[in-house]
Amino acid sequence: MLTFFGYLLVIFAIVITIVYPYLHKKWSESEKKSSYLNFISYLNFKVRAGVFLFGVLILLISESVIFSKEGHQYYILSPTGARSTIMSPGLKFIVPFSKIQEWEKFIDIKCVALDKQGNYKQDVTGIEGVIPNGINVRFIDKVDANVYASVRFEMPSDDESFIKLVETYRHPSNLINNTLLPTVSEQLKNVTFMYSAEDYVSGSATDYRMTIEDALKNGGFVVKKVEVHDTIYDESGVEDVLNKKRHIKEINKFIRNEKVYVNGVPKRIPHEINVNKIVTAQVIIDDVDLNKAFEDKLKQQRDISAEKIIEIQKVETARAAQQRIVAEGERDKAAERVKQEKMQVNTLIAIETRVKEEESNRQLAEIAVKTAELEAKALLIKEKAQADANRLKVNAGLTPQEKAQIEKETRIGVAHELSNMQVPANMIISGGNNSGNTTESLLQIKLLNDLTTNKKQ
Repeated sequence: MLTFFGYLLVIFAIVITIVYPYLHKKWSESEKKSSYLNFISYLNFKVRAGVFLFGVLILLISESVIFSKEGHQYYILSPTGARSTIMSPGLKFIVPFSKIQEWEKFIDIKCVALDKQGNYKQDVTGIEGVIPNGINVRFIDKVDANVYASVRFEMPSDDESFIKLVETYRHPSNLINNTLLPTVSEQLKNVTFMYSAEDYVSGSATDYRMTIEDALKNGGFVVKKVEVHDTIYDESGVEDVLNKKRHIKEINKFIRNEKVYVNGVPKRIPHEINVNKIVTAQVIIDDVDLNKAFEDKLKQQRDISAEKIIEIQKVETARAAQQRIVAEGERDKAAERVKQEKMQVNTLIAIETRVKEEESNRQLAEIAVKTAELEAKALLIKEKAQADANRLKVNAGLTPQEKAQIEKETRIGVAHELSNMQVPANMIISGGNNSGNTTESLLQIKLLNDLTTNKKQ
């Protein structure tokens, strides 16, 4: 607006200066001073010069001051040919009448799906580069897909790179249509051919996105072709699962692009984005629309896998039940074995206790026998002494009747003493060579007791 007003004042001053002689002459020749020409008397040279200079001043001010907006960069070409840039927002002073070219600091590229009428399904306002219906790519296993990506690029922030970029492409649309869109499409196709659709749906989606971002930021990968063998197995039955056997159905061969590494670092090919020092600020893979036939195949495989899993779970459940039954049987057997062993130990302890008791009784019996023998010997000695005494008496003059009476009393006394002597009821005497077994002796004693008891009955 200020520039327009300045130009208006300058043009007005020039026009007045041109028509002033004619109007002033006409005003002077008229007998009556026309009111509409009276203003000519005020438009002298000083006034015209002042209006002209004021207009020029306004033009200089409007052309030397620029308000740079946030998120924009400006390329300035002065009348003298000097080139400069403006990267920060605010009021900036430049050489008057310089050519200014405004560029967005960030350029957005987005893949947007179309509806049946050919209209965008999303609002594309503010998006500089729109790719309708995504980018068609092909995986290594010959599965087609449409990739929907959103990429944001940042213009170079240094003056030299930005000036070179502007002079190379001259307009943002040239940069978008001739470099950014083709480069994004090319890198997506190259990276996709390094993966298989099976890998993508099996958990490599994150790695796939990171590889695309890496390729856009740091340059494309130098790849080598590697032959890959994809083995497909027959459906496994329950017996095959239990026996851990698999049968090969077919082996597919295909070529895969793999990165070439130099000293552990991927070898790269710079693309136009890197060459122009454009920064890839953000990469988002919104969706990967796989081929319909491949998705149907995945659903079928998923259903088959689910059925297999159910059958395997049933087998595992039956096997677990079988193992549980066997384990319970082993547990019961072990418990019974422990019980029997405890009973045997108790029996052996009781037998050993009885053996020790019988051994003690045997020793006591032996002592009693020896005691009885000693008592018998003492009695015999006593009776013999009595007999000798009686003999001496007889020899001294006892009558036959007295001798008989003495012998009778002697025999009665011996019999009486013998009847009062205590000896063991049962006694077993081994051969004396200590070769007998304690358990064997115990069994002999038990057998003797049983025989004695049976006889008494």
